[in-house]
Amino acid sequence: MASNAFSRRQLIRGAAAGTVGAALPASHAHAGQAVGSADLVLHGGRIMTMATGGAVAEAIAIKDGVVVHAGADASVRPLIGRRTEIVALRGRTVLPGINDAHLHGLRTGLALPPFNVDVGESAVSSIAEVAQRIAAAVAQAGAGAWIRGKGWNETAFAEGRPPARQDLDPVSSGHPVALLDWSNHQLWVNGKALELAGIDRNTPDPSGGVIVRDASGEPTGLLHETAMALVTAHVPAFTEQEQADAIDENILLLLSHGITSYTEPGIGSVAQRIYAAKASAGTLRMRVTALLSRADDTYPVSAAQVREILEEYHPLRDVDSRWFAVAGVKLRADGVPIASRTAWMREPYIGGGRGSLVTDGSTDEEKVAELTAMIALVHRAGLQIGTHATGDAAIDAVAAAYASAIRSRRRSDPRHYVIHGDFAWPETLRTLARHGCGVSLNPNIKQLIADTQAGVVGDARAAYQTPYRSALRAGVRVTSASDSPNVTPDWRQGLETALLREGRSGTVSGPEERIELYEALRTYTTSAAWQDRAERWKGSLRRGMAGDLCVLDGGLIDRRGRLAMDAHDISSLPVALTIVNGTIAYDASLPSARTAAAAVQGVGWARHPNPALMCAGC
Repeated sequence: MASNAFSRRQLIRGAAAGTVGAALPASHAHAGQAVGSADLVLHGGRIMTMATGGAVAEAIAIKDGVVVHAGADASVRPLIGRRTEIVALRGRTVLPGINDAHLHGLRTGLALPPFNVDVGESAVSSIAEVAQRIAAAVAQAGAGAWIRGKGWNETAFAEGRPPARQDLDPVSSGHPVALLDWSNHQLWVNGKALELAGIDRNTPDPSGGVIVRDASGEPTGLLHETAMALVTAHVPAFTEQEQADAIDENILLLLSHGITSYTEPGIGSVAQRIYAAKASAGTLRMRVTALLSRADDTYPVSAAQVREILEEYHPLRDVDSRWFAVAGVKLRADGVPIASRTAWMREPYIGGGRGSLVTDGSTDEEKVAELTAMIALVHRAGLQIGTHATGDAAIDAVAAAYASAIRSRRRSDPRHYVIHGDFAWPETLRTLARHGCGVSLNPNIKQLIADTQAGVVGDARAAYQTPYRSALRAGVRVTSASDSPNVTPDWRQGLETALLREGRSGTVSGPEERIELYEALRTYTTSAAWQDRAERWKGSLRRGMAGDLCVLDGGLIDRRGRLAMDAHDISSLPVALTIVNGTIAYDASLPSARTAAAAVQGVGWARHPNPALMCAGC
C-alpha cells in the first residue's frame, strides 16, 4: 500500500508554484537553466540514475518527455515554473523505468478473467480442486465450448502424481478441456480434446514432442512441447478485439509494478498489427519491442517455417520505434528442465533421459543442423535473434550457431541472445561474449523452482541454474526478465532473488552466483535497453534520456546507491508512481489505481503462476 504521506502536487500555477518552490533550497545557477521550465520535477529523494558510477541524485526534471536535469535539490529550483508539476519524494527511491526483457504481454493480459480458468498454484492445491474448477466453468459455458486454463504445477498437487484425462472427463462431458501448466511446456487435456484432435494410441509423437502414454499405450491426456499443437490447433482463437483489450489489461498490470517497457517475445501478424495500431494512435502507454513468431503465434521448429516468417514480415511504417519496434525473430531450441524434463542436457536427468531439441530432425545431429540453419536465415536477414534454450546442450548448440552465423556473414553488432539460459556453463558464456551476444535470465522462475530442482538435475546443476555471477564474469550482457505469465511480472521479487538466491522455502541455491544491487539493477535497466538497441535513449536517467521512472514507496538505496534495507524486504516495497515519457501513468494513491490493482491481484498474481492464453513455448 502506498503511504498517505506521499506528496504529489499537480499543475502548480501562479502563487502556488512559488510556495512549493520555497520548499526547495535556493540555487543561483545550474547547468540546465537554458531549457526553460520543466513539465515535471521530483525532489527530495534518492534517485538511482544508472549513469556512470551509479550516481545518486536528489532531484530530477523532465520536459517534453525527456530528462533535462538530475542533481541536487537546489539545482532544479530554476526549472520550476508556473505550470510545473511537482512531486515531493520525501526520501523515497526513484529508478529508471523497469524494462522486462522477456514478457508475453498479450498472453499476460489474456491471463486475466474472463479468458481462462485459474488453475494456478495460488488457486488450487490438488487435482481434485482443479476438477472442481472445471466443473464450475462447464456449468456456465455454452454447449460444446472449449474450457481453457493455465497455471497448474504438478509438483504442488496433493495427490503426488501427474494429472490425467480421467481426472477431467467426469466433470466435462461434451466440452473439450485444455489446461496449460505454469511453464507453458505441458498441456493437460480431457478425452474430448483428444478426440477432436484425433489423438489415440496409434498417433505418433511429433518431432520435438511427446504424447504421454500409460502402460497399455493409451494417451494419458498429457502432451509435452510440440505435441501440444496437436490440440491447440483446434482451440478457437481469441478475437482481435479481445486481444487488443488484453494488451491494455496487461499494460495496466505492468504499470502498477513500475514497468515502463518490455520485450514481447514471439508475436504473429495479428498481434503485430494491434500493437502498431495502438502505437500510431498514441494509446499504447508503454514501450514495446517485439520478436516475431509464426502467424499462429507458435514458434518455428524448421528452416521452412522461418522462411515463411521472413517472407511475411514487412518493416513497420509510420510507427514511432520508441513506442513499438520489431527487432527480430524468436526461435526455440528445447523445452524446460523441470518435471517434464524436456530441456536438452549434456548429462542425464536424475532418473534418466536428456531431453532433446524441438527442431525438425530424427537425430540430434539433424536437429542441431536445422537449428543452425534457422539461426543463419534470420541473421542473414539482418534481424536480431532471441532463442529459447534452457538445457546446457541446447545452449551450446545455440551459441555455436550464433558464432557460425556471425563469422560467415559479418554484421554490425547483431546482439543475438539466449532466452532463459538456465545452464549456460562458463565456456559457453565466453563464446557468447566473444561474439557480442547476450543472455536473458529469469530470477522469478529460479525462486519458484529452486526447492525442487535438485530432484530433477542433481545438487550441483540445481545450485548453478540461472548463473548471474558466471555470466557477468564471462563478459556477457545480462538482462533479467519475468517470462510472465508463467510467473508474476514482479521485478522486485526478481531483484530480491538475484541478490539472495533463495527458493520459496528460504533455502539458498547457489550462493556463489549471487550478484550485487547495482549489477542486478543494470539487468533491468541499462542492459535491457542494450538488448533493445535503445541504450542511447532509455534505461538511465541522465540528460536527454526518456523520462521513464519507477518511484518506490520506500528507501531501497542510501545516498551512495548501496542497498539500504534487508534484501528479504525488497519484494514487499510498494510502487508509488510509474512515469512514462514524463507523464504519471500510475499513481498508487488514487482510488482508481487501487481498484485496478485489486482486480488484477485478485486472480492470484502476487507470487505464483496464473491463468494464461495457451502457447507453444515461453
